[in-house]
Amino acid sequence: MHAARGEDEEIVAVVENDSCAVDAIQVVTGCTFGKGNLIFKDVGKRVYTFFDRRTGKGVRIVEKYAPFESPGFQELKNAVFGGTATEKQRQEWQNSCRENIDEILSACESSLLSATEIETEIPPRARLFNSLVCSRCGEYVMESRAVRVGSEIYCADCAGHRDT
Repeated sequence: MHAARGEDEEIVAVVENDSCAVDAIQVVTGCTFGKGNLIFKDVGKRVYTFFDRRTGKGVRIVEKYAPFESPGFQELKNAVFGGTATEKQRQEWQNSCRENIDEILSACESSLLSATEIETEIPPRARLFNSLVCSRCGEYVMESRAVRVGSEIYCADCAGHRDT
């Protein structure tokens, strides 16, 4: 399947993680949360589904390549990002990153990912909601996320419904 970058909401991307890969997806496809055609399904999988809203046809891409997940790499990463790495470890980290990048760039597509054509139920277009003012903090909250207690309107934080 080949599709041009969406101008509005024609192309929909469903991402199953919040990694930096999603930044690239937004740039390449034009899908954004604001337009409602970037859907976040928070399951932590390296899976990305793209489909054409007009036809319901799409492709599900599963990332298979994982050299950055090896135990040695993770130990180096933790030391480098934790600020405890020696100069030798920092050099090992840089060399390991270069090797992984070279491996990715020279790998065949099938070793990096699998792509399966799919047909899917088309989600509705993005809905626009009014903004309401929270009775406690005075900040605007999307009407669909507001919590009503009697005649008062609260954001989830002020209503005590914080999801963290």
